Amino acid sequence: MTFEEIAKKYSSFYAPNYQIIIEGDDILKKHFVEIISVTFEDMLEGADRFSITINDHGARWLDSGLFEPGKKVEIKMGYLDRLTTMIVGEIISLRPSFPADGAPQLEISGYDLSHQFTRVRKQRSFENMRDSEVVEMIAGEAKHKLATQIERTETIHPYIVQDRQTDYDFISSLAGQNFFEFLVRERALYFQRTRRNRDAIMSLEYGSSLLSFNPELNTANQVSEVTVRGWNPRTKEGIIGRARRGSEEARERGRRSGGDIVEGVYGTVEERILDRPVFTQQEADNLARSILNRLSEGLIKGSAQCIGIPEIRAGGNIELDGLGNKFSKKYYMERTTHTIGGSGYTTTFNVKENTI
Repeated sequence: MTFEEIAKKYSSFYAPNYQIIIEGDDILKKHFVEIISVTFEDMLEGADRFSITINDHGARWLDSGLFEPGKKVEIKMGYLDRLTTMIVGEIISLRPSFPADGAPQLEISGYDLSHQFTRVRKQRSFENMRDSEVVEMIAGEAKHKLATQIERTETIHPYIVQDRQTDYDFISSLAGQNFFEFLVRERALYFQRTRRNRDAIMSLEYGSSLLSFNPELNTANQVSEVTVRGWNPRTKEGIIGRARRGSEEARERGRRSGGDIVEGVYGTVEERILDRPVFTQQEADNLARSILNRLSEGLIKGSAQCIGIPEIRAGGNIELDGLGNKFSKKYYMERTTHTIGGSGYTTTFNVKENTI
């Protein structure tokens, strides 16, 4: 979708609007709450969160029970009547402010429904299961029932241990081992491969639709090879898994990866992994590829700002132009922040990339 098509959809970004629904009630229509600002943040690593700041004369809303922790919240953002659901979550925190000058305010904040997986640390093990099967089992235990979109992982592990971890940290670690993403969007849990190889959702150009962009090219943590060493307890033989530059996921043709750059300067730069339990060749190879991909996507990091666009979300690709040959390219978004307040609706987003 082009920026012009987005602008047409939202009537040239006229009249930013939002809707806040708490336990099924639209609080703007039912309670006439005086809202100062609404912020939504989503990210690939960590729970999505929201923040609502209101004027609260006489601590009316603080004492009313309307914003009690644990209540379910749905926030929509957009323009006029074209609104998009950004988050379904629950209230976690209330922060009142009683300043020396000005009206008292109340900040209500919370997280998406993945927050329910952060409550208890558990010690347990799973035998002869795939990582994806373990995630499916944990999702079925959730208090807030979620639909699931779980992509199957191939390796069947003799043992998978959850060692004094919360379910959230445990699933995140399983995602990391497979170069998967774990996230909760609205009322669904996703455990899936990255979407780096998909088309960009839109193109923004510096000087017009892209207000600012601040990238950094950094080769400090780049490697040209990852080696994972393990042990097969049955055959008593060593296991070596390897991944080399050139195999980075969604690598853009005609561009150099961090591994290409550092090997050209220093020769082979190897990352050796000796402290991860792996019991099969497939486990070792998968882990090596995952680590190489995680390191390589840190070659370029950057932050950008544009007018508020609900479609800009973490886990999507975006094309940025007008930035010279090196930085005019497709990027993968790892974090976004959407804010509607007195100055209108703005979106900031953070990107990462594995080639230059």
